[in-house]
Amino acid sequence: MSDNLAFWLSYLTNGKHLTWYASFQFTIFAALAGGMLAVIFGLAGATLKNSRFLPLRLIGSTYSSIVRGVPDVLFFLFFPLAFEQAVEWFMASQVCTPETLAAQSATWPPCKEANWFLGTPEYLILASVSLGLVYGAFATNVIHGAMRSVPQGQLEAARAYGMSAGQVLWRVHIRQMWVYALPGLSNVWMLIVKATSLLSLLQIADIVLWADRLGAPNYLSAVGLVHDDWRWRYYLVLFVFYILVTFASEKAFDALMNRAGRGILSEARS
Repeated sequence: MSDNLAFWLSYLTNGKHLTWYASFQFTIFAALAGGMLAVIFGLAGATLKNSRFLPLRLIGSTYSSIVRGVPDVLFFLFFPLAFEQAVEWFMASQVCTPETLAAQSATWPPCKEANWFLGTPEYLILASVSLGLVYGAFATNVIHGAMRSVPQGQLEAARAYGMSAGQVLWRVHIRQMWVYALPGLSNVWMLIVKATSLLSLLQIADIVLWADRLGAPNYLSAVGLVHDDWRWRYYLVLFVFYILVTFASEKAFDALMNRAGRGILSEARS
């Protein structure tokens, strides 16, 4: 019994497992940062769609329509790669000389001085922006519909009190919009949480990548087969983790709904 306990303690606290535990922060950061950016892009897109000017309405509608139609995985791979190469192209125009261009054998980057080496922090930021852009398009439609659900009498009353257009927008329209938007935004948030499983596609050693590595059959020449295929056990841990995140998210959105509904007429909250 003591030998088994010692084995499991040493096994679950080795360097690779500690790295796996630490990688949970990447998933949490990407979800939170992506969620905040999605709300920002959603507010911007909905504001454009509600604009009185046709060109701005077209920009907002185009953003929400096109981005929602692109598969998540494709956009998740396209945006970081396109951004990385755009930066390298700009750097090449600044630092590459005819000599370095001639000496470069590879087709990209144009010269080795323009090569932008991305690590986990940079890829994590790009992943968060990608999540924000993709799910910001969904949030745009949610917020746009919520803004249209605010009773027009509230807005007319605010204008009658002499509020400017900006004051009506931020103090009345957007303030009351959250009551209608939060149920839809909670669904967008859960989609973002689920999409964090794609982080490994950007060379980020996240919880899914480590679960696959740790669960694969492990053979050491000194002791032989340590364990066979245990990936289902590690995936079960991830399953429980995402269930807990879902439970905590539901509680958080319930609290936000109660907070957003304070001071608003009951019929506006129904």
